[in-house]
Parts: sequence; C-alpha cells; structure tokens
Amino acid sequence: MTEAVDTERESAQRTAILNAAMHLFGKQGYTGTSMRDIANAVGVLPGSLYAHIQGKEALLISIVADGINRFLAAVEPIADSSAPAATRLRKMIIAHIEVVADNPQRSQVVFHQWRFLGEQSQPQAVERRQAYEDAFSRVVKDGVKNAELKADLNQRIAVLTLLGGLNWSAEWLSPDGRLSPAQLGDLMADSLLGGILA
Repeated sequence: MTEAVDTERESAQRTAILNAAMHLFGKQGYTGTSMRDIANAVGVLPGSLYAHIQGKEALLISIVADGINRFLAAVEPIADSSAPAATRLRKMIIAHIEVVADNPQRSQVVFHQWRFLGEQSQPQAVERRQAYEDAFSRVVKDGVKNAELKADLNQRIAVLTLLGGLNWSAEWLSPDGRLSPAQLGDLMADSLLGGILA
C-alpha cells in the first residue's frame, strides 16, 4: 500500500516538474530557464529536482518527444486514409490545430525549443519531425497526381508553407477564444489550401 502511494506521489511530482518546465520553456525559452526557476515554480529546493529527473535536457527531451508523438498520432491516420487528398489535408490541418489548442505552451516548446537538444537527442527529434512533414508531403503528392491540387505546384514549398502557418499558431492561438479549435482549423484550411487547390 505504502509503495503504491509512494509511486503515485513520485509520478505526481514528476508531472508537476514537467508541467512547470513546459510552461517556463514556452514562456522564456529553454536557455532562459534555470533549474532554480523550475524548482521555484514547483515549490521545492533546486537540488530536490534531481531526485525526480536527470536534468534540464531530460525535461526538454520528454516534452519534445511527447509533443511530436501527439501530432503524429493525430495526423498520420488521416494521411494514410483513402479519402481525397484535399479532404485529408483539411482534416490534418484541423487535427494539428486541435493538438496545439490542447496545450499551446507544449507546442511552442516542440516547434521552437527542440533545437537546444544535445547532439545525442537531436537526431531522433529531427527524424520524428521529418515523419510529420512526410505525412503532409505524401498527401500533397497524391493531390497533384489526382489533379485535386495544381499540376505545377512546387510540392516542397507548399508543404513547408502549410507547416509554417500551422506551427506558428501556437504563438497566437487561445484555447479560450471565441472559435473552437475545429472551427479555427477549418478557417485556416480555407486560407492555406486556397492557393494550392486545382
């Protein structure tokens, strides 16, 4: 019984540390956040953090990996479906915005702070980010092939433009805004797809 309580307490403490780090990394950047800042946010002594985590980079690794996996889980099943490419792209845009709206600060860390990962950790993040880009690339390629998208479309520029617009949404999106994430995603799809549809 005591062991289960201890495990639960340990898990809750680690979650609190991760959430504090996510908030601070999103607000003031990875390099602008110290372990002391995280400890103060959680309400513990800085040295006590190391009983729960390996260090600041371990927190960044965990936040980035979890965030990228959430985006992949939301978008890949849509990309791999048999729906028309334009429909898939619209649904992927909406799914992306819904993940951002779930936690904009996590998304800010995923999009902007992953570059601060160390040499050993960065390749995996780059690989997962590439997998996300590839999901959009596959659908855009299908759209051109099936004449749903412009025949002369520069596919790489189109994908990077879509992702650039989507990724920046974490900077301005308010989960408490007037529009739901799905409504906002639908409006963004209108804007982002307007220039590439056949």
